[in-house]
Amino acid sequence: MISALQVFRPGVGWLLPLQEKVALAPGDTLRVSVAVPYKGPSYDFTLYGSIGQRGLFGFDEILSARASLPCPNSPEKFTTVTGDVDIEIVGAGWFGVGGISAGADYDLMVKIEEKPEVYAEIDDVIDIAGGGMADMTGMFGMMTMLMMLGMVMPMVSEGMAEEGAVVG
Repeated sequence: MISALQVFRPGVGWLLPLQEKVALAPGDTLRVSVAVPYKGPSYDFTLYGSIGQRGLFGFDEILSARASLPCPNSPEKFTTVTGDVDIEIVGAGWFGVGGISAGADYDLMVKIEEKPEVYAEIDDVIDIAGGGMADMTGMFGMMTMLMMLGMVMPMVSEGMAEEGAVVG
C-alpha cells in the first residue's frame, strides 16, 4: 500500500503536504514521492503517476509519467521502499488540444503498474494556472472577427455609395 505522497516543485522546493491544494503552471514539474512496504524477491516495479479527473467511468488521465521502483530482496520481513515519479506539466495547445487546460480541482493518482491493487488517489488537490496558449486562442478569435469585418466593410460601403448615386 502506498503510505505517503509529497509534492516537489523545482526551483521552489517542498511546497506543502497534500492536505492542501497545489497550484502549478505549464513548465512546472510535480514530484510525487511514495513509500511502499515490500516483502518478496528483488524486483524492479514501475511507478506510474497521473494527473486527471475522476468521473463516472473511472479516472480520466490527462498527464502521466513513469519511473522505476527497484525493490530489494526481502523474503522474510517488510522493507519500506521509497521512490519518486516526476510529472511534467504541459499546457494545452491550440484550442485546448494536448496537455492540460487551466482549471481547478484536478486529481492525482499513483500506482504500481505491475500490482494494480497498490494505488493511491487524492481528489481535488491540483489547480493549473493558465498558460500563454489560452491567451493566443482568444487573440485568434478576435483577429478572425476583425478580418471578417475587414471583408464585409468594403461591400457595405460600396452598396451605400450606389444608393447615394441613385438618389442624388
